[in-house]
Amino acid sequence: MNNLNPKAYRTLFFKHLSRFLENIASGIELKRTHAVAVSGGIDSMSLLWSAIELHRQGVLGPVRAIFIHHHTRPGQDLDLEVVKKLCRDHKITLTVLHAEGLRSSSGNFEAKARRARQELCLNELKKGEFLWTGHHLDDSYEWSFMQRHRSTTPKATIGIPVRNKRIIRPFLCVSRAQIKRLAKFEDIPYREDPTNDEIKHDRNFIRLKIAPLIRERYPKYLKFYAHFANFSAMVMNVNLLKKAGPSKIYVYENGAIFLGRRFSELQIQEMIHHFSNSDRGEIITTIERMLRAIDNGKKGPFHFSGGIEASYSHGLLMLYHQGMANNDRTIAASLSLLSNEELLQIDTYDKAELELAWQNLIRKKNAMRNMPGLVLVMESESICKTLNTSVYDSRFPLISSLCKERGLRFMTFQKCLDVWMQKKEKLPERLRLVPLNNLSHLFTSQ
Repeated sequence: MNNLNPKAYRTLFFKHLSRFLENIASGIELKRTHAVAVSGGIDSMSLLWSAIELHRQGVLGPVRAIFIHHHTRPGQDLDLEVVKKLCRDHKITLTVLHAEGLRSSSGNFEAKARRARQELCLNELKKGEFLWTGHHLDDSYEWSFMQRHRSTTPKATIGIPVRNKRIIRPFLCVSRAQIKRLAKFEDIPYREDPTNDEIKHDRNFIRLKIAPLIRERYPKYLKFYAHFANFSAMVMNVNLLKKAGPSKIYVYENGAIFLGRRFSELQIQEMIHHFSNSDRGEIITTIERMLRAIDNGKKGPFHFSGGIEASYSHGLLMLYHQGMANNDRTIAASLSLLSNEELLQIDTYDKAELELAWQNLIRKKNAMRNMPGLVLVMESESICKTLNTSVYDSRFPLISSLCKERGLRFMTFQKCLDVWMQKKEKLPERLRLVPLNNLSHLFTSQ
């Protein structure tokens, strides 16, 4: 993203942020009111600006701001003025709360101030509201680094949690550098806290003294930390990004299928390593590129080291060895012997029966040879149009060619079931369908 202009950067930033939010909060939760804790610094001001923009895009419900005045340094009055101006400019409600009894000279001031802020903000929340805080990936890394050297609790060393009851931290998917770039491109106002340069505080010491050395030696350290933290959270069963993973994974001798709308990079990585001829190579970046391509409507095939290939089709991701044989030739041979008139004599299916046929297929040992699971639709043109049927599948070129020649239409089990449910008012209770895997046993030669 280093060479992007401001407009392109904004588009990709919000696409990434929106996807992250969808993984950590439900659609109903996102439509509720969100209170953003704002200090006047670049992180929280950028978070508030982003929340306002997401509200304008229809992603979020109403947004408001909360400012906590510590009364421990004169500069906080100026911080408040910056926050007030942004809220006035965007017609955002601002609540100012006051922390009592804090002294910057007291021991463990940072921890006390953090607890005071959190308590005040949580007590201010209305029913159903969520609190947003501006912690980002660098903050989480620094916290993790600090905890690894002073805590024996494994969970504490993962980093800052993405969600903690009513607290949500949307910027844990972006780095400090990415936030700074957004603030520069969008001219987001903020004030620097002079205490951020005081290395007497542990977090500042790590950020100013240790992290620069690690970054110089290992430029991608944040990226690998994020993947390690997610994997550790998954192992400890505290991963709040589990919504991103598939609902089910089916593993076969010659491949695996993932069923869902969002896929876990870590689970895909584990499956690739399981089937790959080589355990070398950094593949998480390739997996991320594949998932972005899928989000943009691509189906593959996608190629990975060790001879692994992946293809996507309407909520179904397949992993298998390149060149894996399937039942394309066998099914096409069977289909060529059946006339359109004979196909019209077959039984009809309702949704429950089709779901049962799909479950029977994915539980078979040779299921991968039939994936993504094609179903011939022997219905009128209007019904085929409503179902949005297909005429080509890259993994079944012979079937695709034969169907095109004869004017036949097909689709996958998953797509048929989903569309049937979504458009049930426009479709009959029963459809004339031919699960093509039923034709694969008629010929044994491949």
